[in-house]
Amino acid sequence: MKYPKIIADLEIGDFLIVSIAYIVSYTLVGGFIYPLHVILVPEFPTEISLLFLPHGVRMLTVHHFGWRSIPLLLPASYLMWFISVFGFNISMHPFGPVASIAACGLGYGLMTLMFRTGSFRINREWQFLIVAGALGSFFNGVSNSFLNATAQLTTDTFYYMVGDVLGQSVLMLLGVYVLKFVRNLKGRAQ
Repeated sequence: MKYPKIIADLEIGDFLIVSIAYIVSYTLVGGFIYPLHVILVPEFPTEISLLFLPHGVRMLTVHHFGWRSIPLLLPASYLMWFISVFGFNISMHPFGPVASIAACGLGYGLMTLMFRTGSFRINREWQFLIVAGALGSFFNGVSNSFLNATAQLTTDTFYYMVGDVLGQSVLMLLGVYVLKFVRNLKGRAQ
C-alpha cells in the first residue's frame, strides 16, 4: 500500500510518542489538575485550564517537527476533543484542535522570524520556547475565543495565556527532571 508523502515522511515512533504525551498530559489536566482548579481557584473560568500541560506538548512538537507537527498532533487532539465534548459535556468548537495547533505553529514561526533571524536573538532554547509558547498561546486564546463566540475576548485570551504558559513551563520543568532521573539510572546501571 502506497501512502501519501506527508504520511510516509512521518515515523510511527514519532507519532506514538507525540500521541501518548498529548493524551497523558490531557488526562492529567482532566483527572488531577482540573479538580484542584475547581477547589482552589473557583473564580477562575472552569472552561479554561489554569495549568494546561498539552500546550507544552504542542509547542515541543512544533519545535521538533515543524509543519509535520500537524499530522502528528491532530489524531490525539481530536480524540481528547471527542472525550471532552461527548464524555464530559464540555462545550468546545469542532475546529478548536486545528486552531490550537495552527496557533502554536504561527507563534513559533513568528518568534523564529523575530528572534532567530533578526538582530535581537534569544540564545537559550528553553527561553525561546517559553516566549514562542506565550505568543502561540495568545493566538490560541484569540482563535478559541472567536470559535466559542465568547464576549470576553480580552479576559478569555489572557486566561488561555496564563493556563497555556504555566502548563508549558511545568511540562518543560518536569521533562528536565525526568531526563535527569533517566540519566542517573543509566549511570548507575553501567
